[in-house]
Amino acid sequence: MRRLYVPLGLLVLLAVLCTVHTVYLDHFTGELSDLLSQAQERVEREDWEEADRLTRQAKEIWVEHEGYLHTTLRHADIDAILISFDEALAFLRAGERQSAEYAAVNARLITQIGLLLESELPSLTNLL
Repeated sequence: MRRLYVPLGLLVLLAVLCTVHTVYLDHFTGELSDLLSQAQERVEREDWEEADRLTRQAKEIWVEHEGYLHTTLRHADIDAILISFDEALAFLRAGERQSAEYAAVNARLITQIGLLLESELPSLTNLL
């Protein structure tokens, strides 16, 4: 019976760590999505400088957490999101202000960030 305590303890520890990771990722992705949504609202109001600041802020938060993200998530997903951040910033800094193109890139970026959390949730789809 004692042989079962260590494996059971490890299983419980893994379950707790997975739960903590999922809760943290939910908070993290929600924060980024909120900043990007605010940036989109600024673009709709023609406040391109504030949209640029908010998008840069979201990217800086992303970059600050890259060590954690690379440890816990797929590298291809992380790299794709970083490329989308750069693309969104390029639209904001371009001389010709095209809100429709920025909206498309920003929407894709928000979707990619949301899919990170969805891929980590314990669901039948993710288990199979």
